[in-house]
Amino acid sequence: MQKTKLLSYTLIDFPSKAQMNLYIKYIEQIENDKSNSEKLLNAGLVRRTHSQIWNSNNVFRIGVTFEYEDEKCFNKVQKLLSEFMNNAETKELLINTKMSASRGVVLIDKFFKNP
Repeated sequence: MQKTKLLSYTLIDFPSKAQMNLYIKYIEQIENDKSNSEKLLNAGLVRRTHSQIWNSNNVFRIGVTFEYEDEKCFNKVQKLLSEFMNNAETKELLINTKMSASRGVVLIDKFFKNP
């Protein structure tokens, strides 16, 4: 199993459920694109998880977690994410959203069940 050394977590708040659902469909299409996955894998992305935050009332929020092998891989993936964020369709789907990102160094990583 590959070790994750760095991670980042992004929260995206959408103004409506409809806009959030359009974004989810867009991400599902991208996830099915094998060439996109290969680029991220080759850049050193270990794992990416999208989740819908469910414990906030009247908020339409998605959380995205990125796990990286190391700082070199983080920088490579950031270049790919910059391309994604500058894509016209991505910009359109993220209009009027609020985004916040946090980055961290993994200190403790314990698995309680084999993935």
